[in-house]
Amino acid sequence: MSFAEAARDEAERQQRIEAKLDRLLAELAQLAAMRAPAQPETTMLTVKQFAARAGISQCTCRRRVSDGTIAHVRVAGSIRIPSSALRPADPGTVARLAREART
Repeated sequence: MSFAEAARDEAERQQRIEAKLDRLLAELAQLAAMRAPAQPETTMLTVKQFAARAGISQCTCRRRVSDGTIAHVRVAGSIRIPSSALRPADPGTVARLAREART
């Protein structure tokens, strides 16, 4: 085998390796996308913590829990509210709550 043939064979081998590497990287990207968590982790807050972060009183927070405005779970008899409930309220909800407060 001459030097030119050996160089050509090496170049072909290098191209095959690069093609295989590209396929493996594409497969790895697909697997990484599948591994991503479906939902972000949520921190559970007490009524006191939630009220402080939301800028409302604990009494208002408990009222909103009772009427279902704020999603919650009970853990051993105490109320826990997901931090995701700290989202900004839509204007319709704000208007409804303001009307209720006035009556």
